[in-house]
Amino acid sequence: MEKDYTEKVIEFMEQLQKLGEQLEAAQNQQKFMISRLLELKKDHQTDTEEYTSLSIRSKALQDMIDKWRPIYLERLEMVKDVKKKKK
Repeated sequence: MEKDYTEKVIEFMEQLQKLGEQLEAAQNQQKFMISRLLELKKDHQTDTEEYTSLSIRSKALQDMIDKWRPIYLERLEMVKDVKKKKK
């Protein structure tokens, strides 16, 4: 019984770490896309295919970040609470 619990905790921690890494990568990609969108806007190229495509991808990426960030932060807080209780 103890082994099952330990395995579940390890799996939870690994998934949490993976989610954090994916969110960080998504946020870095989002910064890049926003930077490029701003460059295109500054050059008055908002009616280009690149701008439209980047806008759509940026919105979809931001929606994904907005969906998963609260879940990640909630789970991270759970881990912090457990660590506090152990002390």
